[in-house]
Amino acid sequence: MKENESALYSQYIIDGIRCEMTPAELLDECMECPDEVMADGEVALCFNDIIDESTEPPLSSFQYDRSRFDEYLARTCAASAEEREFTMLYPDHFTRLQISRALISRLWSEGHFRLGNLRIWAQWDWNTRPIGNMASFYGSVSAASDYIYGLGVRMSDYLFLESDGRSSARFFAWLPDTPGPDISPGEEMHPYAEENMLFKSSPYESRHPWISEKRKCPGVMNRDRSSWLLYIPFDTCSFRLGGSLLSQVFGHNGGRSPQISDPDYFIDCYEVVRELVEDGIVTAGTGVCDGGLATAAERFCGKSGIDLDICGLLSSYQEADAARILFGEIPGVLIQISDENYDYVDSQFILQDIAYYPVGHPCEDHEGVRVNDSCRNGVAGILASLLGQTSEGED
Repeated sequence: MKENESALYSQYIIDGIRCEMTPAELLDECMECPDEVMADGEVALCFNDIIDESTEPPLSSFQYDRSRFDEYLARTCAASAEEREFTMLYPDHFTRLQISRALISRLWSEGHFRLGNLRIWAQWDWNTRPIGNMASFYGSVSAASDYIYGLGVRMSDYLFLESDGRSSARFFAWLPDTPGPDISPGEEMHPYAEENMLFKSSPYESRHPWISEKRKCPGVMNRDRSSWLLYIPFDTCSFRLGGSLLSQVFGHNGGRSPQISDPDYFIDCYEVVRELVEDGIVTAGTGVCDGGLATAAERFCGKSGIDLDICGLLSSYQEADAARILFGEIPGVLIQISDENYDYVDSQFILQDIAYYPVGHPCEDHEGVRVNDSCRNGVAGILASLLGQTSEGED
C-alpha cells in the first residue's frame, strides 16, 4: 500500500455534482491543530478532480429464522473477531459505528478522563479502482467529520493508503500524554497538559486527565446470579439490519441501516457509564457494536450463560422482528452491576434521561446465550410495559 494524498486534497464530483469541500478540508474542521490553510486554487493546481458515481444496487432483506439463532450467532461471532471490510453501500452508518466502537473501547480503562479528552486517529485503506468506491470514501469522510465534530472530540491525524484489495476504515481513540493523578508539588507538567488546562474548550473534558492501558473492570461477566445485566444503546435510532454483520456473512445487504445521528445522546450515555466505571459500580462491561447485542452478549458470557431477555426492547421499540434487536448494529454497551447498586444506577440514568434495559442475570446451568423474546400480551403485557418504562429511565 502507498499513501495517496490526491484522494484527500482533490475536488470531488459525484453523480455530476461538485462537492463543496475536499476530504482534507472536512477532516481539518475536527483537527486539534489543523494544517495551515492553502491559498485559493493551490490544491486544484496540484491534483485533478476525482469523478465518481454512487452505487445503489437493489437492497436485499434478511429473513430471520428463529430456529437458526445458534448458527447466526456462531457466524457473527467468528466474523467479529476479524478485521471488517468496509460496507460500500452504507458509508455513513459504517463510519459512525466504527468511530463509536473506538471511543467505547476506552470506556473500561483505568484513569480519570472524559469523552472530550480523547483524540481520534483515522486511517482509510482503500481500493480506488471500482466504480463507486471513491464516492463511498467521500461519504465516509463526510460522516466522520460531522459525527466527530458533534461529539466534541478532536482528531489528531488522518491517513489515506491506496490498496489493491479490500477497503477498510480504522479509527483509534487515545489520550495525549498527560501527567498521572499524583503530581508532586513543583513537578514540571507536560507542555500539552498545561496547554490543555489553560485552553480547555469543552465542558466534557477533565482538567487532569490520565489513562492506563489496564482495564478498570473485566470484559467478561462474573457468575453472581443476583447481579444485573444492563444494555444501554448509545443512540436513539431504530434497529435495522442493513449493513449488519449478520446480513454480510449470509450474503445480503439487509435493507435499511440504523440512522446513527444523535451525538448529544451518545455524550450523555458515555459520561454516565464512564463515571460508573471509574467509581467501581460497573463490575464488568463490553461494547455493543459489530454484530449487535447478541454477539456482544456471547462474548460477555465467557464460560457462563445468559438468558437474554429482549422483551423490554421489543416493547419499547415497538419491534416485531427479534433479529433487528439481536443483530442490528447500534453503538452501546452491556454492563454488569450488583443488585445492591441497582437503585443507584437507576437514579443516575433517570437523572440524565437515558434509557437502559435489564436483559437478565448470569446463569450457571448452560454456557452462551439463550434468547427470551416471548413477550406477554393483554393486561399482563401492559402492566409489564409500564413497569419496564419506570426501570428504563424514561418519564
